[in-house]
Amino acid sequence: MKRLFILCPVTLLYLSACQGPKDTPDVKPTALITVATVTAARIDDTVTAYGEITYAPQGERVLAAPFEARIMQVLAPAGHPVAAGQAVVVLTPSPTAEVDIARARQDAATTQAAYQRAQRLRATGLVSDAEVETARSAAVIAAKSGQLLGGRLNGLTLRAPIAGVVESITGAPGEQVAAGVGVVKIGSLTNLRVRLGVEPAIAGRIALGGAVRVSPLSDDSLSTQATVSAVDPHADPQTRLASVFATAPGGAIAPGVPVRGVIGLKGSRDAPGVPRAALLYEGDQAYVFIITGGIAHRRDVKIGANPGERVEIGAGVKAGEQVALDGAAALEDGMAVRLK
Repeated sequence: MKRLFILCPVTLLYLSACQGPKDTPDVKPTALITVATVTAARIDDTVTAYGEITYAPQGERVLAAPFEARIMQVLAPAGHPVAAGQAVVVLTPSPTAEVDIARARQDAATTQAAYQRAQRLRATGLVSDAEVETARSAAVIAAKSGQLLGGRLNGLTLRAPIAGVVESITGAPGEQVAAGVGVVKIGSLTNLRVRLGVEPAIAGRIALGGAVRVSPLSDDSLSTQATVSAVDPHADPQTRLASVFATAPGGAIAPGVPVRGVIGLKGSRDAPGVPRAALLYEGDQAYVFIITGGIAHRRDVKIGANPGERVEIGAGVKAGEQVALDGAAALEDGMAVRLK
């Protein structure tokens, strides 16, 4: 005998409830962004170096004591601007120099009298022509020595040979200086010299006559343009850097001021670049998001030169690719995107 089982409506409702709702598909988030195209541009390489501004070698003059003397008066102290011909320091002969000057004058007078006497004696035949010539030579030498010392007396007032600034004065009033010792150093502000330190490996890429943008470390807005005048590729024993010398116009930056110089290097090349806003960082690693087929892909990059709003990318992207700009910070690798 067959048995029939009849399910009541309540049982059907229970089974239906046990099955639960149908699974709904996952909805992937979509980010709203703007993009920029990676472009290749001609890159002029530069290197940043540090150093200071000094007086140019040809723009410095040293005033020396004509003989042993004492400093009598300082008319223009160190740091004082002077005009060409302006008196800077007044000297007076030392006691030893005064004795030498008096002796030279006496020798000149004595030898001249001896020469005149020899001439008179020659007229009477008491001396020979050779003796007269010897007396004449002695008189000429003594006279020249006296004139030389007399001329040096005129140099006891040391005057600036060029317009500029008094760099230094050796000694103070009352102090004695030896003959030939530099007492005053004058520096011209017309042309100045910049000395910068660079890695020896790149010294060969710096061309004579190349441009250098120089600015004080304290204020980058006070920049001036200089021209490379010499390159010494040998490393300094202390700094381990090669030296680059450049000529700069006077007036913009004072001598002795520490400066930064941006030096142009030989050669140029094409390199891809992106707007600075496209760059993101994870620690020290820079990266961008490349957009292909509506999907964002993270790409680690190596940054090259970054002089302004356009940053050179040394590796990681190529010209023609699309990089995310606005909204890039909220992206994740593989996220779907749509353009604003």
